[in-house]
Amino acid sequence: MVVPNAAVFSYMVTSGEILVGLALILGVFTGVAAFFGGFMNASFIFAGVAGANPLMFILATWIVFAWRVAGHWGLDHWVLPMVGVPGAAGTLLRRRRSAGGVGPSTA
Repeated sequence: MVVPNAAVFSYMVTSGEILVGLALILGVFTGVAAFFGGFMNASFIFAGVAGANPLMFILATWIVFAWRVAGHWGLDHWVLPMVGVPGAAGTLLRRRRSAGGVGPSTA
């Protein structure tokens, strides 16, 4: 599946690496970006690419585990309260529910 569509997969890998890198540098959705970065590293490891991928996979799992702390140093400090985290809705969702009258009240 990959070899006949190598050009498409090369664009997907390149754009994924750029998006993960920008998200980690800016600190936006740090845990999600680290998860997908680790997923890409695991894919490279399983493909047989030698290099720093095992170390990067370990570092990505540490960042995923520490996503709440990592969010205090980047843009997640402002983005996560607006968007929300698992178990707590953000201010954007609360405003839409109260303004639209749809869904339970969060007051």
